[in-house]
Amino acid sequence: MQERSNRKRRRREVLAGLAMILVTFSYVTSLLLDFNFVSPYATLQEDLSYLSNHVESQQISTWSWLITSLITFLAIPVFLAIFHRRLRILQYINGVWLLGASVGFLMIGIAGLELSRELAGGVLGVTENSNEETWIRLLGLFQKELDYRHIGSSFLGLFAFSLGLTRFKMKRFPIVAMILLLICGPTMIFFNWYDPDNLIRTIALAGNLIGVTIFSVRLINKGL
Repeated sequence: MQERSNRKRRRREVLAGLAMILVTFSYVTSLLLDFNFVSPYATLQEDLSYLSNHVESQQISTWSWLITSLITFLAIPVFLAIFHRRLRILQYINGVWLLGASVGFLMIGIAGLELSRELAGGVLGVTENSNEETWIRLLGLFQKELDYRHIGSSFLGLFAFSLGLTRFKMKRFPIVAMILLLICGPTMIFFNWYDPDNLIRTIALAGNLIGVTIFSVRLINKGL
């Protein structure tokens, strides 16, 4: 009976590890496919021209964020299952942060779909005739995407920090992952809103992803 229970627990741990790696991979993919048509060095017409020539890239980015949102949401119950009766409150707090990230990524996708509908409506049919009002409307939709991107990433930062706290409850939690998550989680949240383009923010993001990956590999190989 005990052996069967252990095998069941190990299956949950492996599944949760794979799910978290998939979330990490999906998030990185969305960042790599992320679409930005606004440049501080370009004119209004150059921005609109770039957007009109890269509509497909914008749509790929939108669907990438929607898929990331779905994968993150589906990973929540699997993640909660491995800490059943182990962490009590902390596991549910972590679940809330993951849910917030999933909703943030969903809103990025929704804003992207609105932008796609605007483009499908032919607002850039003749780029030379596109006026400032058109650009402002499109810029407003793009700004919504940016805001939700910061929100989703901030929830990921909260999840990373909260996951790092697990070390104080479960001593088999990888110490390297704990250090990375406790430092990089709050750092990423701060720079998300203070200076998103700062190199420190990128380093903190990488640290969070590495920390989660180390934790996930430990789950797959040895469990908790």
